[in-house]
Amino acid sequence: MIRDWLIEAGRVLSVVPGVEFGRITEGPAPLVRRLRSEGRGRRQRTPVERSRLQRVIRCIDACLPDRGNCYRRSLLEVALDRGAAEEPFFMGLSAGGGAKSGHAWLGSSANLDRRYDAIIAI
Repeated sequence: MIRDWLIEAGRVLSVVPGVEFGRITEGPAPLVRRLRSEGRGRRQRTPVERSRLQRVIRCIDACLPDRGNCYRRSLLEVALDRGAAEEPFFMGLSAGGGAKSGHAWLGSSANLDRRYDAIIAI
């Protein structure tokens, strides 16, 4: 169990720099396209393995300087899992901007708890 978590953490940590660089230098559509290409080369996890990947991503993401970012979490999952790479990628935006005015998620987790003025599908 711990061994599996540590292996998954190593995988996540290995792609964080590329995802972060992409967040700074690329727009969402080209970045998602590139990370999907990477993710399609990975194996598809079972539901239990995918859930573990999501937990590891959340844990590592929370330790980064900005204390976590839904966009980064979704990008990491796309880059690391074939199933995630095949899902729609959504970005919801609320008018007015500011803190908590946007959200990113994958199609399998489309449990929106709020409405957005615009939803972009990639």
